[in-house]
Amino acid sequence: MTQAGRLSGRRAVITGAAGGIARATALEFARQGARQVLTDLDEDGLARAVEDVRESGGNVEGFKADVTSERSVDDLMLRAADAMGGIDILVTCAGGYTSYASFEQIEPDDWDRVVALNLRSVFLCCRTVVPYMKASGWGRIVNLGSLAGRSTSAGTSPAHYGAAKAAVSVLTQYLAKDVAQYGITANTVAPGTTRTDRVNALLTPEKAEAFVRMTPVGYIAAPTDIVPAIVFLASDESRYITGTTIDINGGRLMLV
Repeated sequence: MTQAGRLSGRRAVITGAAGGIARATALEFARQGARQVLTDLDEDGLARAVEDVRESGGNVEGFKADVTSERSVDDLMLRAADAMGGIDILVTCAGGYTSYASFEQIEPDDWDRVVALNLRSVFLCCRTVVPYMKASGWGRIVNLGSLAGRSTSAGTSPAHYGAAKAAVSVLTQYLAKDVAQYGITANTVAPGTTRTDRVNALLTPEKAEAFVRMTPVGYIAAPTDIVPAIVFLASDESRYITGTTIDINGGRLMLV
């Protein structure tokens, strides 16, 4: 039985939940007492994540959705609200890219795919969830940005991914200003390189070694290194924090 925690009684939707930071977040949300709807296009991975959360004592449902599609997102939020009786928390983790590429190597179609997955999805999910949060007078939106969207000097992510993640931070600021009067906060968490399955598949030993050298704490993050900030921003404790980006990168990038 899940014990009462920092998110007890709250109702959360987490996108991109088949693995990585999203799955780790779902497991911690369960420990903190949240009821959840998880979503991903990867049905097998989503089913495994849902089963893991249930085994940890969490109250969770999994719905397949394409978060780059307006119709799919509308349906997702409607189903989630029906299943949980409302939505209090949104964590947008869907994103990524499939390969490193220099600026000149990026094809326009790939640009569109990466921007849709990393930026359009955030816009659609945030726009669709806000009315549900307004209805209850309370809400927490946590969007996943990236170190790649904070500075080009911090690594070797491709330009379309970095540009989309930079836009997520600014989009979240505009959103935060618009919804603050309704008791809703919106913030961005910008992780550095994190050892998810997707990142491990892209990292060569040489790149991993270089990233470790660039990181003052001396190692590449695990998903569980990112989760505590997400839990904090999803809780009552963060009520006076909105429109900010929290960098979690082991000191690889330090901004004034």
